[in-house]
Amino acid sequence: MKLCKPDLYKLSDDGRTMLLRAARCSRCGGLSFPAANYGCPLCGAGPECCSEEALSGEARLLEFITIHGKVAPGITPPIVVGEAELAPGIIEEIELAVPEEALTLDMIVQAVPIPIERDEESVLACRFIPKGAL
Repeated sequence: MKLCKPDLYKLSDDGRTMLLRAARCSRCGGLSFPAANYGCPLCGAGPECCSEEALSGEARLLEFITIHGKVAPGITPPIVVGEAELAPGIIEEIELAVPEEALTLDMIVQAVPIPIERDEESVLACRFIPKGAL
């Protein structure tokens, strides 16, 4: 099954988790997510200075909330979203695959592949679950 957003993540070797596609800049040493085709967003170095670095998909959950209203086409509420620290200093919004009651602040969550329907096709999306639920 193909990935919903292959520019952001890839399957781990065992297929049970997702690896996040970040970039490391050889000029400033900075880590950025998502990896950008135009180069380093931290120091402005060109794309030739950046190399892909896979993040484990583990993240520290900082905030979360259940949204009951319509968010975007193809997304059926309710959905649980949160903010998570993917690596030191890299905070992103994530979608969680468990109800809010299963979550606590500062818990470690793991990116996993979840089959979804997108444009009348089954694809694998990246969602997060509590690390111990694997």
